[in-house]
Amino acid sequence: MSYWADYLLDCEEQDSSVSLEELFMFATGVPCVPPAGIDLTPRLEFLTSSKFPMANTCSNTLKLPLLHCYSAFKTNMNFGIKNSPGFGCHCHKIVVSH
Repeated sequence: MSYWADYLLDCEEQDSSVSLEELFMFATGVPCVPPAGIDLTPRLEFLTSSKFPMANTCSNTLKLPLLHCYSAFKTNMNFGIKNSPGFGCHCHKIVVSH
């Protein structure tokens, strides 16, 4: 659980190649919270059979790998999420310049 908390902070602080938006898309299949909200409460499960994350977007279940160190966890989370097409949708950040 501590690796997950650290990973969320890294994503939020942009100290990861994965943004919070990309993480949300990977876990839920949608790029942002819909106006009607999300019906199913998100769940975490842990994997011993894979070193990469998996998600079941129908049940809002994110499956995290159990790894020996945070650097391996972060690297494999980034790789797994970045290499997941997300139903053909891609998250885009809007950049406003002055």
